[in-house]
This record gives sequence, structure tokens and C-alpha cells, in this order.
Amino acid sequence: MFLKTGLVLALLALTRSEKLTLADIDDSMTIEEEILVRSHDEIYRLPTTVKPISYDIFIDFYFAEKTDNPFSYNGRENIIIQAQQNDVFQIVLHANVDKINNVTVEREDGANLDLGSPSYLLEPQYHFLKINLQQALAMNTNYTLKIDYSSTMNEGPIKRGIWRGWYKDDNGVERIYTTTHFQPYNARQAFPCWDEPFFKSVFTVHLSAPASYIKMFSNTEVASIENDANSGRLTTNFYPTPRMSSYLVTFLVSETFQVIAEDTSFKPPIRIIGRSNMVGLADHALELTVKITQFFDEYFEIPYSTLHSHLNNDHVASPDWASSATENWGMVSYRELYMIIDPKETLVSTERYVSTLVSHELAHKWMGNLITCFWWSNTWINEGFASYFGYVASHAMFPNYELNEHFNSRYLQPSLSFDSGTSTVPLNHDVNTPAQVTGHFGTISYSKGAAFLRMISDMISPETFRKACKFFLNDNAYEPTDQHDLYEAFSKAIQEDRTLSQYQNFNFTEFYRIWVNEAGYPILNVTVNHSTGEIHLSQERFFISATATSTGQIYPIPITYSTKSKPNFDELKPSYMMSDDRAVLNKDVGDEWVIFNNQQRGLYRVNYDEKTWNLIADALLKTPDDIHHLNRAQVVDDIFALMRSEKMTYYYGFKILRFLEKETNHHVWSAAISGYNWLRNRFRHLPETQATFDAHVLGHMEHVINYLGYEKKANESPTTSATRQDVLHFACLLGHEGCVKESLNRFVSLKNGNWVDPVIRRNVYGVGIREGGAEDFNFLLNRFQTSKYANDQLEMLRGLGATRDPQLLTRYLELTLTKEIRLHDKVHSYNYALLGNKNNSKTVLDFVKNNIDTLRKVYVEDSPPNPVHTALSNLASYLEEDGLQEYEAWLRSTQTNSLQFNSAISAINSARNTMAWGTANADMILEATRSSASVLLISTTLVLAMLFITIRI
Repeated sequence: MFLKTGLVLALLALTRSEKLTLADIDDSMTIEEEILVRSHDEIYRLPTTVKPISYDIFIDFYFAEKTDNPFSYNGRENIIIQAQQNDVFQIVLHANVDKINNVTVEREDGANLDLGSPSYLLEPQYHFLKINLQQALAMNTNYTLKIDYSSTMNEGPIKRGIWRGWYKDDNGVERIYTTTHFQPYNARQAFPCWDEPFFKSVFTVHLSAPASYIKMFSNTEVASIENDANSGRLTTNFYPTPRMSSYLVTFLVSETFQVIAEDTSFKPPIRIIGRSNMVGLADHALELTVKITQFFDEYFEIPYSTLHSHLNNDHVASPDWASSATENWGMVSYRELYMIIDPKETLVSTERYVSTLVSHELAHKWMGNLITCFWWSNTWINEGFASYFGYVASHAMFPNYELNEHFNSRYLQPSLSFDSGTSTVPLNHDVNTPAQVTGHFGTISYSKGAAFLRMISDMISPETFRKACKFFLNDNAYEPTDQHDLYEAFSKAIQEDRTLSQYQNFNFTEFYRIWVNEAGYPILNVTVNHSTGEIHLSQERFFISATATSTGQIYPIPITYSTKSKPNFDELKPSYMMSDDRAVLNKDVGDEWVIFNNQQRGLYRVNYDEKTWNLIADALLKTPDDIHHLNRAQVVDDIFALMRSEKMTYYYGFKILRFLEKETNHHVWSAAISGYNWLRNRFRHLPETQATFDAHVLGHMEHVINYLGYEKKANESPTTSATRQDVLHFACLLGHEGCVKESLNRFVSLKNGNWVDPVIRRNVYGVGIREGGAEDFNFLLNRFQTSKYANDQLEMLRGLGATRDPQLLTRYLELTLTKEIRLHDKVHSYNYALLGNKNNSKTVLDFVKNNIDTLRKVYVEDSPPNPVHTALSNLASYLEEDGLQEYEAWLRSTQTNSLQFNSAISAINSARNTMAWGTANADMILEATRSSASVLLISTTLVLAMLFITIRI
């Protein structure tokens, strides 16, 4: 949904005290004029007639000892509420618990209000608890809403709410723990509440459990502990939280979880919490959290210690977790994979990612917790800032990771890819239903949001951006915020520093409005008159589909560029702001390459006239270092998109990409591997075509493989190590003879008890199992079952999924139906079986058909990530026509009433379209690879050998 310009400008001018509420919205407004933060379609939204002030929450946990109702809990809560208008006869809040036992409403004098008939009712579809009153609540007067309820812990993290997980202690004894994951709308599973981010409140938590459950943690410090010897139960009372949204409440109840690393020089202490047998393995995580906390304390000038007197700074390593991590205020929870880091056992890509993850979650303490999005339509405010700072803070504190340069492949390029469709949505996008809310936690909010903020920082200067962040936080602390509050902060900082004064007739308000409220992004078309020096620019919205209809949308584009005579690649502040569909710039007269979008910092693609492309191609071949490596990566990323959208022929595109034959840079190859993968996946049903295309790709990779080698060199950068990991994994997948041989040798060495560098384990595990037999499979499976490192276990699962043996693959898939593969890894493991070998899809199809009921139960069909949808849809992508016919026949004969039927049929149709595209374009693309080849890329003998590998069972 889009806002009309006039309304937006009026809203952006509002001061904090004049923020619109629902009551201020004129019912006569058109759909386009509705305020995004509060849609008229409120069927899933709470009314704002009553607000909570504070909660006292008492939860009694019961585990296996309660044989009649194991793994359950009873809850009681006292909620101080206030009516926000007159004539409120009904209190409406969220509840998604098993049973409401009793509800009362007390006045301040302790007398109960008379309830209506019925006293309360539940609307399960919307998770509403509606409490009827015989007399209206008085405005701005405190009442106490008391609710007694009971419910059951979810099994595993996938359904979120309160759930239970498991682990083995030092003695190999299996223990159960319970914890929470409430974002975005699952606090209502733990206690009835106003479960929208707008309704901020104070929460005081009291937890009781059997006396053996002595380790309890929550957002705040422990206020007191009560040990009742008669009942054999322990109660832990925590201090009240800051004023915050319900989804940020959290707690953990366990028998042996403990502090496994801490720095007590901070107030509060910075602690890593994990199961007891992880002691000594969290030092790296502690170093990250300490330094990143220091960064944000200084950057925002609002020290963490000042946010609240009893707030913790804890970071939990959870054996089970649905996402990578969640930013609960005071107690962030992470998947254990990311907290237990050992350079001798951890992939460098994981180690690097963890630093950005910790930065992301700590950034949320300010951007997301101290201030919170008004509603999930504004998710990008929470997640965009956290993603942006995930890289800024990590680079500042750990420059050896060179994370400033990895931002493009992590956020900008995925954003450009995802946002090039015809049905993408803006950053600020109206959502209402739980499915819509969950769907908005994706590429647009995280990746495009982060890239948009970085683009603003370059434009207004990092110093002014920092000032705007401080204004945003200080002016809105402990409040819900929306896009207008953020605009006010930017506008205030820009006006003070006058950092946009150089751009004539530039309207920042319009810039902000368009990028926040319009979908998509532009392609900048560049035509250079080298004899006069004139550069003619035009723009249009970029679509990956060649048949998409132009929208006429104009985007304000921050222009940066470099030329051969003036290579200004480090100049990131725009030299010009392009606000119209056309513009003319000038450079020095003479033939020379021109590259727009320095270091690919702007959210746009670039296409050039033929002569300029030729000059760029020539430079990339002869003097590639003259062009910044991030812009070489940009060229690769843009060329694959231009070819797919038919704005450039494959003949011409592959001609430019010839420079890859001598390229060794990580960022360039990251973009190239992504582009090549898209194409080769369309030839999966054409083994000879795919083998010939792979030969072309491997010819381009030969130099980078030889340059990197198979051994980590002394003092090499993490980026170089990551390049080796990615390049060798891809080369082995394509059947590179040297890569396969070296990986097999190292797998044999691993079986003989020798250590193998984690940088190359991905290809070592995969090749060892793909080329091996039952003995090799059993070896790696045993290694998986005895490992303490979740990150290495995940790589071993990837390797096990590469087996060619249908019986071993079936064993592997059946393993996903057991608790041995944790819930959050089940779909990943299933997908590895499809990725590991082309011919595995038939075995996977048989597994699905034979185990569909168990799969639905074990993969948790009704959980928000829709894992069964994912599994059944992904299968179609790997089947050929005979397999698709078998799959479709099974679906239509047995699955028509299933939740996955429509999405699986759609995936089958998509797979057929993909194959049809590959069939129609195979000869043209192969001819394009031949015509662009500067040398004989690979011998025919090796092509045939690779084909044999591809088609053999």
C-alpha cells in the first residue's frame, strides 16, 4: 500500500506530540491514503481502547514428573490496565493458551467489577480473548485484570511460544529444558497479553519448577529465590523489565545451564550462558559481545548500563533454536551453532557470520528494544538498522574480517535479486494476518532495509547518520516508532549539519518517501559520448522479466562514478543526485572506461552503451586491478541480471566475463558462482548440456583454484580462506578432477585420525561420501553423532546427504525423522539430500511418498516456517519430467486435501517452466560460451568423464 505524496509530507511534518492515532484517521480517506501503521482492515489487530501498564506473571512449570499432564504449565497474571476512551465495555487482548480458567477485573479499591454474560469469550482464529463488562471502565484509571490459565509446552522451537528442548549433560544423561521464542506474535502462547509491538509495558516474571531446575534466567536480574521444601519446588522472582513490547519477554528454566564465560568488568556483567558441558568453549563469543557492546555504548552515547537498572546483558547458546538468534531484551538467545566457536573446528564463513550476528542482536538493544516498530508493517526499521549495524559495528571492532566489503554479497546483491520481481513490496508494507507478518521478516526488511540505510549514510555522511540515530533514540526512547519518526530524526540531523546543501533542487523528503513506500529499484542506463565527454543517463524500474510492463516509476538515485583518468572508487558520497528520469553529466574528453556506482553502494543496477562496455571488458582483461574489486563484482552481478532480463545477450555477457579466467577475488567469484548456478540449474534435465556448460565454468575457475591451492597459508586473511571454501566446494560439485582427488585424499586422512582444516571440510565431506560407500558413510555418521560442535555437525549432515547409494540415502532421510537431527536442522538435512547428487531426487520422492504422515508430524507441519511446504516444493525443483509426472499423480490421487497440495502443484509447474527455458536456450547459451572462449577451456575427454559422473548411479 502506498501513501499519496501530499499526505506523507503532512505527516512527516508532525511533531512527536502530534503523532496520529487511529482516532485521527478520516474514514473518508481512500485506500491509498490510509496510514500504513494502522490499516482499516483490523480483523487481526487489537483495538486501542485499553492499554496495559504492567504485568505480574506467575508460571509454574511441570515436566515429566506430572504423569497426567507432562510438560505443562499453569499461569496466573495480574495486569494493570487503563481505558483510553469513554464507554469501554469490553477488554480485548490476545490469548493462545490451552485453557482460560478464570478472569476477574478489580478496581483500585480491590472490589471486583461485574462481568457480562458471557464473562469472556475466545476467538481462536484471531487469538482474541474478549472480556465483557457490565459497566464501562473509567478513562485513565488503573484496573487490575487477573487471569488464571493453563497450557502445554511446545515440543521443540519451531512453533515458538514456550517450548522444551533437550541436551545431554557431561555424563551423557538426557535433560530437558524449557525456554521461549516470542517474536513476532507468540507471547500470547505463554500468557494472555496485548501482543503487538505498539503496546509497551513493564513485565515482572516469577517462575517455579521442580527443585532440580535450579538454573533460571530471564530479561532481568534475579530479585529473590524461594525454595519450598514441602512441595519440592523452587521459585525464582525477577526484577521488573524496562517498558517494552511483549515479544521481548524471555526466560529459560533448566537443570544445568550455567554461565560458561563472562566479563564482570561491565555493569551488568556480560555473560554467555550454555549447557554445562560447553564450559571453556565460549571465549570467542564473549570477546565478540564485549567489544560490540563497547562499540554501541560509544556510538549511540547511550551506554547499555543506562538502559535499565536491572537489565541483564546475557547471551544464551541454545541447543535448539528456530532462527539464528532472537533479540530478547537482556537475554539474547542464539542457536548453539553460533556461540560455540573454535577456529580449529569452525568454518571461517561461520566464524565471520557470527560476528555480524552478535552485532545484529546487540544493535537491537537500541534499535528494536529501546525503540520498537509501531507495527510489523515497519519491520524494516527494526531489522534494517540491526542488519546495517551488524556489519558496521563488526568491521569497526574486528577489521580483520573485512566485513565492510562483505555487505554487498550478504545484503545488497540479494536485495537486488529479490526485489526485481513484478510483485515485490516496499519497505513499508501493510500486513495484518500472522502469515503476512511472518512473511515480512525477509529480504525486503533485512537486506533492502540495510542497503537503504547504508545508501543514506553515504549520502548525508556517516557523522550525520550517527547524529540522526541519536536523535531517533533519544526522542523516542521506550516508545513505538514508525517511518515518520525516523524521517524526523534524519531531517533534523541533515538540517543541522547541512550535509545535503551541495545538491541543488534535491528534496530529501521525496527521496525518503519513494525509497520507503515504493517497491523495486532502478536500472541506470549510461550512454557516453567519448568525443565530447557528455554522459547521458536515463532510468527505469528494473524487472528481471523481459516481458514486464514498465511502471514509469522514478527513483532518486545517488550518483557516484569513476573513470580511467579519475578512478574515484573510494569516493562514496554522491557527486550528483538524480531525481528525474534523465540527466547529463560530463567527463574528460577521450575514450576510457566509466564505472557507475562506486563499490556498488547504491541500490541500482547499471547498463552501458556498447562502446563503454567494450572499454570496461578490455580493462577487466588487461588491467583488472585498475577497477575496484567490488565494482568488478558489481559488473558480474549486473551482467547475469542483464542477460536474464534480455537487456544483454549471452554472447556479449559471456564475452565480458572472460576476465574471470584470471580473477581471484572473493567478492567477484561469489557473484559469479551465484550467476553460474542459476544457469546450470536450468540444465539439470540435460546432462550433456550441463556437463559442457560446467566445462566452460571450470575453465574459468582453473586459475583461481591453482592460486588458492588446497592448503591454508600462514597468516592468510579470513576472506581468502572463505574464497577457498566457496571455490573448492563449487569446483568439486562440478567434478573438477584435481579438487575431487585432493578432497578424497583428505577424507582418507580424516578417517586415519588426522585433522582436516574446517576451511575445506565442506568439499572433503561431500566428495568423500559421494565417491565412497557404506564404510565412509558410517564413519562420518559416527563422527556426527559424537561431535560437540553444532557447526561441524551441520557440515557433516551436508556431506552425508551427498551419498549416491539409495539405501544409504534412505537411512539418512530416515534419520531426519528422529530426534537425532534437531528440529531446526530437519529441512536443511532434507534439502542436502537433493543438493548432494542429481539422481537423489527419485530416492527422496520415494521417501516422501512412504513417510508423508510421519514427515508432517516430525517436521511440525503447522509451524510458522512451513517446513513441509518447503520440503514438498523443493522436491519438484530436482525432478525431471518422468519424476514430475509420478509426483503429480501421487499428489492428485492422495494429497488433494493437504495443506501443501496447491504449493506443490505450483512448484511442479515452475519446475516444468524452468526445464522448458533450459531446453529452449541450451544451444544458444552453449554457443555463447564457445564464442566467448579465449582458450580451449577443457578437454573433450574430461567433459565426457564429467558427464559419466553426472549420469551414473
